[in-house]
Formats: sequence, C-alpha cells, structure tokens
Amino acid sequence: MNEKLLRARTTVILAYPEAFADPLKPTAAELNERFVFSLNEGGMVFAVSCAIEDSSFTANFTDSDTDDERTLCDEGVVQTPVAKNYEFSFDGFRDKNVDALGVFNLAWRLCMTPDRPFYGYVRLGFEQDAAFADDQDVSIYGLTTDNLQDIVDSGSNTKFGARFQYTGQSKENYRIGSGE
Repeated sequence: MNEKLLRARTTVILAYPEAFADPLKPTAAELNERFVFSLNEGGMVFAVSCAIEDSSFTANFTDSDTDDERTLCDEGVVQTPVAKNYEFSFDGFRDKNVDALGVFNLAWRLCMTPDRPFYGYVRLGFEQDAAFADDQDVSIYGLTTDNLQDIVDSGSNTKFGARFQYTGQSKENYRIGSGE
C-alpha cells in the first residue's frame, strides 16, 4: 500500500557546517547527532520541523542561471548552466516564554543573528523523529542567516520569519551513504 506524502513526513534540519566532514556528503551518523536539551547540548544538528508554520515553508530548486555565449564551434543558440539556484525560507512559531527549552525557541535562537552559516537538510517520506539511514535521500541547501523578521498579526500566534542568503552550495536528492 502506498502512503501519502504528508507534511508530517517532512524533516527539516539546520546544521552548522562543522558538524560534518563534508556538509554536501553527510553520513547518517552525522545527521543523527542531533542537539537535544540536557541530553546532547553539544550537538550541531538541529531538528526544527515542528517549529515551522506549514504554509510558509519553502525549500526548492529553481531554474539554473545560464550563459548564452557561443564559441566558434556552436552552430546555434546555446545555454550553458552555470549555477543551480534554490530558495529556502520559513516562518517559525515563537514561544510565549522566551526562556522555555523547546523547539520554537531553538529555531528562533538559531535564526536570530545575521551571517550565521548553516546547511539546511530536507528529507521527505519519513517521520520527523525517525533516524536518518543509508539510502535515504536528502536535499541540501547552503545558507547564511539574514535579518530575522518579526511577524505579528492581530488574532494569530506570534511568529518569526527566517530568511537566508544562499551560498550556492547545494545538492538535490543526495543519497545518504553513496558518497557521491
């Protein structure tokens, strides 16, 4: 029986580059070395899925930039891809208590300072708390935090807008354990 791809089967991880030997080729063990309050506070891999407001989440690869310069050997129009573009952003919920040790404040604290380097990892089709394993696919987005946006709408929860600058380092559907 095929299962539907539900949002609850979308895992979003933010991680510091130094959590990996190669952030574009993460191992399952590296992705599973997650930060947990009072259990693994030295972890540099952060599960933030449950802090993200569903309709605001964007993690996509978009059209590549191209170069249309021709050589003497080109007979017609050419378009050579030169950069793979992507977008990554989300709005996260804020906790009423700014000192609470929960995922809302964790995501907010990670994104509140500009120019902080991260990699975003997105896995589809598995429960968010399921361990990463070889042969699972993740999409990887090189990021640097930008200025955080406070989102306050009348009659709704207080949120923050996590916005990022893109480093250009990315990989679409990287197969964990493949080393490629």
